[in-house]
Amino acid sequence: MSKRGRVQEIRKHNFAFLGLMKCASCGCSITAEIQKGHNYYRCTKKKGLCQEKHYLREEQLTEQIKTFLQKVSLSNQDTEKVLAALDSEQEQARQQAKSKVENLKEQLKQIETKLAKLLDIFLTDALSTEEYAAKKQELLSQKVELQEKITDFEQKGLSWLEPAREFVLSLNQAAKLAETENKEEMTTFLKNIGSNHILRNRQLIFSPKIPYNLIAERSEATPNRLQIPYWCCILKIVRTHFAACGGE
Repeated sequence: MSKRGRVQEIRKHNFAFLGLMKCASCGCSITAEIQKGHNYYRCTKKKGLCQEKHYLREEQLTEQIKTFLQKVSLSNQDTEKVLAALDSEQEQARQQAKSKVENLKEQLKQIETKLAKLLDIFLTDALSTEEYAAKKQELLSQKVELQEKITDFEQKGLSWLEPAREFVLSLNQAAKLAETENKEEMTTFLKNIGSNHILRNRQLIFSPKIPYNLIAERSEATPNRLQIPYWCCILKIVRTHFAACGGE
């Protein structure tokens, strides 16, 4: 009776990786439970029979995640070097974009001049209406193309640098997560950098976004084959991917 007036304490266990994965065999969600003091993850089997009959212990799952994090990790020192190189490239890219825009604007002025001269020639009856219309349309097409290029350089010329910086910082975050036991942040990180997280034969499998996949593949290269500093390899991947994709 003495317990009736008290607020009962509700104990809810926190499974850090719950909601991250689906079953590779049947597509059901992965659930978690405690057995003998340890957290285990398994298929819910809500769709019936499932080939995935094994349980994956949380400690083993954590190690798998850390192994991947280490592949896409960038130390504090290397992060600073890559960011400094990107800062240097920003100024260089700004100057190149400015020079390119000035060149395009000069070409645009020439088109405007040609259009004015064409009109003068037409007014002197040196061209037929059909000839004038055809030549005018050709020059207008060139004008529109130049205007689009100018807008593209002015608005998108440096747009890739900020996403590139964010990506480099995320590699540094991976390095820090690999050294911690913050499983909730690991889950968030994995969701942000990839998709289709599945559990197959006690193995976490997922599809990392392209730049992370490139970094992971580079990290798996035989160390003895590396002829240049690792941060330079990362910079090359970052520059090539983000500049080519316009920051995506």
